[in-house]
Amino acid sequence: MSGNINIVFACDSNYAQHATVAMMSILKNTVDPTRIVFYLLDDQIDLSVKRKMRTSIEQAHAAIHFCEVAADQFASFFVSGQLSRAAYFRLEMGHLLPSTVERVIYLDCDLLVLDDIAALWDHDMGGHPLAAVMDLGIMASSKDWRGKQERLGFSKRDRYFNSGVLMVDLAAWRAHDYGRQAEQLAAKNAYRHHDQDALNALFHRNWQPLPLRWNVIPPVWYLFFKILRRRDFRRLAIEARQHISILHYAGGYKPWEYDVYTAFNAKYYEYLRQTAFRDAAMPQPDPRRRGRSIARQLRRLKLADFWQRFFTVF
Repeated sequence: MSGNINIVFACDSNYAQHATVAMMSILKNTVDPTRIVFYLLDDQIDLSVKRKMRTSIEQAHAAIHFCEVAADQFASFFVSGQLSRAAYFRLEMGHLLPSTVERVIYLDCDLLVLDDIAALWDHDMGGHPLAAVMDLGIMASSKDWRGKQERLGFSKRDRYFNSGVLMVDLAAWRAHDYGRQAEQLAAKNAYRHHDQDALNALFHRNWQPLPLRWNVIPPVWYLFFKILRRRDFRRLAIEARQHISILHYAGGYKPWEYDVYTAFNAKYYEYLRQTAFRDAAMPQPDPRRRGRSIARQLRRLKLADFWQRFFTVF
């Protein structure tokens, strides 16, 4: 598919550095960075921070546009844990992006793209308005999956996606006002997984699955036992780990919170050094989790590598 590759991020000043690192990972792994056009849904990002973002992206021969969000409209929306109201901004992309933009990839800020994003862009959406990756972390958990079925009206045969990586037919999104519909669902329901639950409810049985490697979340990366015990999920997870296209640090352990550990976050630091944020004080631990050791995650990765070798052989 020729033409621009339109990619949407949403953040405030606190996540601007991490969004820029994610963007740089895209640009350093694509054949033609001049095709990339970033749209940043902007929650009052400081001008000095915007300059760093723009400098980083333009020096890598891509384009970036800032789209200011009327963030107050989400002031009453449910947030919890590490989530900020910026997570809801993606629901406004149909109104904020130019009408000439008819297809986008939306990405969370806490991820790294390790493959050519053009390969994702070229995926067939099968006539659906949205394409995404199954959330095996939720679907492999009996408790969590049962909860989603009860809360969202799903059946056991349905699928649930992670909203950190989305391909969106923006023309269809606008035509059906999907953003407004999702906002109404999120406003009326204090969903545990916020707008992700709202989007799953809205696009129930109307989305195209993408290969798991395009959104490798921690339960897949670490090969949690709940995934290993199911042959179908185990096969998908091992295949994804063999060729990780997007590594998504969803959950509590972020790469910028720790010093460099080769297996865990070396790639984050590699791309950070290629941005205008290279001199930022690092690491940047979450004060709510100060003193938490990375050792557990490193052990999980070693164990996951063992299980991958074991099940690949047998």
